[in-house]
Amino acid sequence: MTHTKTILAIATVFTMMFSCSKNDDNTVDNVPSYVRFNFLTNSNNEPLEYPQVSSAIIPSVSYTNTSVNTLKVPVTLTSYTLENEVTVNYSVASSSNEDLFTISPVNQVSFQNNQLTDTIYINFNKRWSSEESIILNLESVSDTSINLGNLNSNETNTEFTINLEPITTTYTFLENRIEITGAAGEQIDFTVNFPNGYLPSEIETSNIFKFLNGFDYSIEPLDIGENTSTINYRITLNESIENDDVLYQTIITLIDSENYTTTGNSTLQIVKPIKSDRDVTVNIAANFYNLSDSFYRTYIEHWNDFNEDGECVWQSTFAFTYPIVVESTNPNAVLYSDNGTADPLDDIYHHAFQIGFDSPIATTTTNAFNLKRYFSNESTSRANSPGFNTTPAIEFFPENGTSTTNGSILIIPQFLTISNKSDESFSFAISGEGTYEEVSPGIFELKFQLNLTNDAIFGGTITSEYRLYNTSSYTDPEDLTTNNCITEYILE
Repeated sequence: MTHTKTILAIATVFTMMFSCSKNDDNTVDNVPSYVRFNFLTNSNNEPLEYPQVSSAIIPSVSYTNTSVNTLKVPVTLTSYTLENEVTVNYSVASSSNEDLFTISPVNQVSFQNNQLTDTIYINFNKRWSSEESIILNLESVSDTSINLGNLNSNETNTEFTINLEPITTTYTFLENRIEITGAAGEQIDFTVNFPNGYLPSEIETSNIFKFLNGFDYSIEPLDIGENTSTINYRITLNESIENDDVLYQTIITLIDSENYTTTGNSTLQIVKPIKSDRDVTVNIAANFYNLSDSFYRTYIEHWNDFNEDGECVWQSTFAFTYPIVVESTNPNAVLYSDNGTADPLDDIYHHAFQIGFDSPIATTTTNAFNLKRYFSNESTSRANSPGFNTTPAIEFFPENGTSTTNGSILIIPQFLTISNKSDESFSFAISGEGTYEEVSPGIFELKFQLNLTNDAIFGGTITSEYRLYNTSSYTDPEDLTTNNCITEYILE
């Protein structure tokens, strides 16, 4: 009965607000404006940050925080007009040590006619060792015509509680491979992502990397402490590595430590590949993507025995395919777009001979090389299994460097991270090679083998046969004579 009365009361307030005329004293026929905490979370219990809003979500009165990221608590004023600035005083009570966090703005938020939401920022200075709490209370408002809290007695949203529970901090590379030109003094930036935040004091005093170096370089952080979710690092080459006939490679690996564990990409390759003389105007890669169609895909036939009946068959699947964006200085760069300006700084260049597989949805993965069928118990989220998106994946080498119809391909060697549903990560090394040919006008066929290596899962390296097409209008490939094909493996 109480719940029904509350709904009727809220409905009555909204009816009054939208059916009556506006007065000049921040009321609508005696229904006052009001100020409240407006902390919203999505379906994954992740805070929405202003200006993200949703009228379908009820503001929370508490939040369980397990992250050292800066926590942002919005305070919202509902008003039609404000002639003067309005300030609201708030108080902070905490069960923790005073130096655990800092808060701003201190004890007061403010509103103006074009800014009806202000945000309280809670920055954490160290880890908490036991469950703690922080309680915020709206205490007073400078304009007495504005109500403190919602216009109902059930949930006024004048108090907001943050419950601090045990935290888990992780980190990951945003990418797993970067190509360089090899000139002395060349600089390459990469990012380490901290999904649950980090404490600068912990990062500054510990080594988070181990290195397998193939050339001389220096590395420095650019922005430790500027935000709590990412750190950008810069590599500077201290030598020239311009021998075009040699592959140079440095591998940087994130280290699991007491405070930070790896998730997603834990290995980053810095590669100066062997140079191949190719005419960039051939631009073979452009036959395998279409950026005007976000769901453009290439089509894959994979030789396998996933149902384990002893017979190998071609299985059809697809993967969303994209170009590889490169700098204008890349020797294989072709101009894709000048963005309609004369400014070269906003020009977009694509690699003329590389393609990659990625998902058009930011949190999910595509099925690069049909890898999702290799496993059971796998996680398919981008955060846990970025290896299902492989960028770059395939490189083309036209015959004589100039052919527009045929040549060889390389499966770009790299490490792919794929996790199981218990968030345990596995690193798989991939490599391979094959050929490509325009089998009929506008239809390209790739024939290749993929090598996948992981001692724990496969006991070494397994090899699989593929055909890949840039259109669905292809003729089914002939069966192979071998029964050496792939079966399913359990990630556990």
